[in-house]
Amino acid sequence: MKKLLLSIIIGFLTSTVVFSQASRVTFGLGNPIEVLDTINVFVGEHFEIKDKLSDWSHNFGDLTYILGVYLDKIDAGNGRMAFDRNIGGLEYYRGRLNYSNVQGITLKSNVEKGVNLGDYEVQLSLDINSAGIYYFVGIIKGKSERGSYFENAGYWVVNCAPRAQRELTHDINLKDTYYYGESVYLDFSLSGEGMDKISNYYFRIFESDKEIYSGLGSYINLGVITKNTAMVNRSFRIEGYYGGRIIQFFNPSLPGADSTIWNFKLLPPKSFEFLSNWLSVEEFNSLSENDVIDALDMQVIENRKLKFMYYSPIENGAIVTQPELRNLTVTASPPEFLAGSSNKYRAYDDGIWKVIELNVNSRFLSSIPENATTKITLHINYTTQFGDQKNITYVGYVF
Repeated sequence: MKKLLLSIIIGFLTSTVVFSQASRVTFGLGNPIEVLDTINVFVGEHFEIKDKLSDWSHNFGDLTYILGVYLDKIDAGNGRMAFDRNIGGLEYYRGRLNYSNVQGITLKSNVEKGVNLGDYEVQLSLDINSAGIYYFVGIIKGKSERGSYFENAGYWVVNCAPRAQRELTHDINLKDTYYYGESVYLDFSLSGEGMDKISNYYFRIFESDKEIYSGLGSYINLGVITKNTAMVNRSFRIEGYYGGRIIQFFNPSLPGADSTIWNFKLLPPKSFEFLSNWLSVEEFNSLSENDVIDALDMQVIENRKLKFMYYSPIENGAIVTQPELRNLTVTASPPEFLAGSSNKYRAYDDGIWKVIELNVNSRFLSSIPENATTKITLHINYTTQFGDQKNITYVGYVF
């Protein structure tokens, strides 16, 4: 079915008369019909259907088109389908456009010619004044751009709900992105008649097109995703259902209907922070000849500590995450600065920080002349839980 042919008819013809449509139309294997789209709207809500029409004759006299609006669809079995209770429509035949009154439905349309003859960009503008399910059934007969005659049929399903019937019980303001560690939850329950049965609510969460999580009810705690390191740098789609269907609801911030579908991406922590009385190699190399730095007394415990954390600013504060120190190595130059071969450091948590505390060789310190210092270079290497390979070099003068 070449979609939205009625737009061409309405857009190009102005002469109209009233005609009667069949109260029922039937399709079968010899004259099949396909569903073209399903549209969910509210009463009185303006909506549009856009599509492209290709390869039909540029001579409108070659086309016959019938559009009927029906209230019932009946599966008659054996591949047969019927539409019943016609409430109006339009017909284009032999150059004339005829209307049958459509109660409670306003139709307007527009059409623009495409680049090639027989191609059109078409648009149908609608609003419906009564709640219900409507079937827009279109049948077209005529010649293609190449002169071949053929027929096609298709229909659109429009679900029209009362505007005040469905509104979110709780505001949902999901962002497009979240940082690892954020606490995120939502309740997509809706107010209105027939929406209060908790057992009818359920949700599904997809990563790409793969379902990774689901549950009953309308409350969703997204911590299973946002606090899972394996989910970082992935995109997700949440779908909320009631009675087996995605829910359309009124959202005052949008011009049209909203739906219980949300998308977001989980980002890794925004920045990596470290704190130490030692200078990073970049800071050390930027010193000039006249700069003065403090030497590090290794009897002071804070001078033996190297601290690390991830930091992500959010709207009402920040998310702090301690890095995991996987495959950690700590070496020094000269190597005698650190004690032993298996106890060169101690790693532990201290508040918001992950700490590496150096185990310094006391004999090495004793060998440093009084009133003198020795330059030490530290190399810290590890991989975090996010796959970040950290290679950090510190420089300091110790005594």
